[in-house]
Amino acid sequence: MSFAPTCWRWKLVAAISVLASPTANAQWKPQWSAAWQHPEVLHTAQPMRVGIANDGATFALVGATHHSQAHVDLMKFDAAGTFSWLRERVAGSAVGMAFLNNRVVIAGEGGTLAAPVYLSSYDTTTGDLIWDHLVADGHTYPDPFNATQQLTIDANGNLMLVASDHGNYVVIRFDQAGNALPTWRRTIDSNNDVLATGIVALPDGGAIVTGRGSEMGGGFVTARLDAKGNQIFVDVELGDIGNPLGSAYLALAADGSVIVAATPESVNGVVLGQIWKLSPGGARQWTRVLPHPGGSFPSSRIRGLMLAPNGDPVVETSGISGPFRLHRLAAQTGEIVWSADAPIPGDPTALALAANGRLLVGSRGNFQESGQIAELDSGGNPCRVANNLSMFSGVIAGAGSSGWSVLGATQPLQGSSPNAFMSHFDGDGACTLTDFLFQAGFD
Repeated sequence: MSFAPTCWRWKLVAAISVLASPTANAQWKPQWSAAWQHPEVLHTAQPMRVGIANDGATFALVGATHHSQAHVDLMKFDAAGTFSWLRERVAGSAVGMAFLNNRVVIAGEGGTLAAPVYLSSYDTTTGDLIWDHLVADGHTYPDPFNATQQLTIDANGNLMLVASDHGNYVVIRFDQAGNALPTWRRTIDSNNDVLATGIVALPDGGAIVTGRGSEMGGGFVTARLDAKGNQIFVDVELGDIGNPLGSAYLALAADGSVIVAATPESVNGVVLGQIWKLSPGGARQWTRVLPHPGGSFPSSRIRGLMLAPNGDPVVETSGISGPFRLHRLAAQTGEIVWSADAPIPGDPTALALAANGRLLVGSRGNFQESGQIAELDSGGNPCRVANNLSMFSGVIAGAGSSGWSVLGATQPLQGSSPNAFMSHFDGDGACTLTDFLFQAGFD
């Protein structure tokens, strides 16, 4: 049974509209905002992913449930914020988006019980469906507000989607024409289920996959595969007691080494945000447990990982209490260059990094409170804040050459359904936020 995407016409209900409230520092205003109303009276709107193409066009993935069935909607906005097209397919989640020539490929969970994983390729100009496949080789891991890289493109232009199948890590592969390539399977635990959460492609055609081992004692397991899917090394990080919590994040350095960030459980039952570096051959180069001050049981859960332009890892963490934090580490040694509280409250949902080293973070709002975003410079100093986004379902963000694209959804009210909308913010404004205490060099 196939699920061919259908096209919905969504109505533009707001464009180039901004609301701002006076604060000690002027509100950071979007260059444009565009909201869309689903034609079905009763529906949901759940932000999932944002991708920005080389021409500045923004692509957004939104979950929309209606008629008691889950859908994934792919929307395109051009660089000026004009809506271009929308395609919808029956699916439960979206775990990845990748651009390949004039194609955008999305993947996720929600095909059928027999073939739960889907991959769909669309023409970026017209939105036409190029190919669509359902795959039975495993399950993907939907986690929209802790988005890890689960779909990537290898050195030959082939697509790689990481999945899990009981005790196996699985790499589902297609060429850009939609032809299935041999699936790679590596047994991580023959007795317990594992969960793959991230993949990076290597220049030699291989890949590095990471994720969680068994829930009790399996730790975080990272494996390197060569261009034929053969195993080169396996690294296991147990932390204190081996219990893995949350996702494992990956980033590939220019020299072929890999940065992994994840959250093992401590002997006291709290989480320990941890980051480590592996050489191309799998040797552990350094390991660092990240600090999070405050509270009787300080903890630090990894919520995002990016590499700065010079290769330094930047990680986002949250704790039991207090604001979430940003940390920048020296790529060579793992020493902390700086740590800072985020200049916005709430539960972190977004981390994006621009080519000039600036960071964008976003937080989740609740029914009464809107989500917020904040920009920091490459030294961790707060630059600008927008805390009147009217995004109540969480903030998803991406970085492009012209700035930041931020996806959210309106507040669900009685008698109406929430609507997804996009805002775009410039990326090169003056760094003028002054009413914030920055903690430099915290260790």
